[in-house]
Amino acid sequence: MPGRGPSKRGVGIAFGPDVTKRWCQANGVTGIIRSHEVRQGEGYETLSLSINRSELDGYAIEHDGLCTTVFSAPNYVDQAGNKGAFIRIDATGSQEYTQFDAKPHPPMKPMAYASGGMASLLM
Repeated sequence: MPGRGPSKRGVGIAFGPDVTKRWCQANGVTGIIRSHEVRQGEGYETLSLSINRSELDGYAIEHDGLCTTVFSAPNYVDQAGNKGAFIRIDATGSQEYTQFDAKPHPPMKPMAYASGGMASLLM
C-alpha cells in the first residue's frame, strides 16, 4: 500500500514503503524498528485476532527492509497463537532475531496487570 491511509486495526494511520523511505531519508536513518502489533513473517498483512493462523513469527521485515515490526508478547491475550521475538543489534549494526513461544502461566484474566499494576495481584 503506497502512501498513507486508515489502519486496518481501526486506530491510527497505516503507511506504505514510500512513506517509510522518505521518512528514513529525511531523518538520516537506515531503518525503523517498531513494536506493539502482532505480526507474522515477511510480506504478510496485519493479523486480525478473528483469523486463526498457525505460524505467527513475532516479527516482520517490510518496506524493502526499512521497517521492522517486533512483537515480544507470545500468544497475545492468550488467544493469538503467535510467537514472540526480540532483536539483538551489535556494534556494527548486524541484527539477530530470536523467536520464542509462550510458556504456561497461572490462570489470570487478560490484562490483569493493566489497571493497578502488580499491587492488583495482591487483592
